[in-house]
Amino acid sequence: MRWKTLPQSMDAPARQLVVELRRLKDHSGLSLESLRAKIPFSRSSWERYLNGKALPPRTAVEALARMTGADAAPLLALRDAAARTWTAAAATPTGRLPAPEGSQRPPQVRAAALAVAAGALLLSATASALLITDPWREPATGATGVAGVGKYTCRYARHGDRLFAGNSGTSSRLVVRNSTGPDAAEVQCLLLRHRLSPGDVDGYFGERTETEVRRLQRLNHVPADGMVGEQTWALLRHVE
Repeated sequence: MRWKTLPQSMDAPARQLVVELRRLKDHSGLSLESLRAKIPFSRSSWERYLNGKALPPRTAVEALARMTGADAAPLLALRDAAARTWTAAAATPTGRLPAPEGSQRPPQVRAAALAVAAGALLLSATASALLITDPWREPATGATGVAGVGKYTCRYARHGDRLFAGNSGTSSRLVVRNSTGPDAAEVQCLLLRHRLSPGDVDGYFGERTETEVRRLQRLNHVPADGMVGEQTWALLRHVE
């Protein structure tokens, strides 16, 4: 289907969330009516969510991710970031900001819990530090180089002008704050090759990794939103 242009007033997290939800919907091949039949939200609600007129509740994001086989974690992290900066005033005739549908203002208790969880993950990561060996040396075309030991390793391979680190081959999947797994580890390995310091290659996209992503984005004069989408993957994978 032909999507409407998103309001210019939308902040980056909200815009990226809608783009990702649209991609999942298009990939599923379902119409809005079919989506309504499979996920318990009305057709009009899905229309608002997918056109940037209302912030989707977490349950809707989780349901769409589950139905399409996508990882819900980065989508939920993006949704929570969007909830903090939701500005879709251009979508309303009065110019007043619409309240996010099905959501409540996150309580301070939830924020504290997230901080504790993030701290625990970082402590766990520190306990299993990687031994990085000469991560800056460029491997020959088609050759591999290995850096680090532990749960994730950086097995660098250059194919043409693109670099891979052996954890994930994606160049489009969204990776954001609190994402975990091979995609996050791939980001960390590639940041190392760009002479940046994301910390341990532990597969957790925490504050330090996000800071280095923003630095990479600023150095390349692209929006420094700290999120790894198609544009930032291209920066990470590019080698001269």
